[in-house]
Amino acid sequence: MPKNPRNPPTPRTVDIVAFPDVTLLDVAGPLQVFASANEWATRHHEPRPYHARVVAETGMVTSSAGLVLMAEQLSRPDRPIDTLMVTGGPGTFAAANSAGLVRWLRTRAGHTRRISSVCTGAFILAAAGLLDGRRAVTHWDWCDELARRFPKERVETD
Repeated sequence: MPKNPRNPPTPRTVDIVAFPDVTLLDVAGPLQVFASANEWATRHHEPRPYHARVVAETGMVTSSAGLVLMAEQLSRPDRPIDTLMVTGGPGTFAAANSAGLVRWLRTRAGHTRRISSVCTGAFILAAAGLLDGRRAVTHWDWCDELARRFPKERVETD
């Protein structure tokens, strides 16, 4: 049996959500993990398992470090994706107040297999109501604030 099937599987789409004043590491870290998985697969003559991309409400996003990132537009809410990751950073609270982003996340959740956040990105997921009744965590310095603002969540502080 050959290692590579004749019709390789379609790569799983991963959308990493960025916004103005995002922490650069919150975008670059996850993006590099998926890129490294693709590089490993290529070296081993396997199909690339992921199609990871940075998405935002606007095409360009300036990170809190000052680096400008080119992002793709938010995908159509009904377009299926595998994994959605919401990043964090100093701009988290402004992003959590963006009616367009919050509405997109709520709609997107119904067409996504897995949703996660990095660090304070949990505040954005909470603003969209996606953590109601669930266990949640964020950066240790923000756990009390997350629990205060969103009492429907079970914030794990340890």
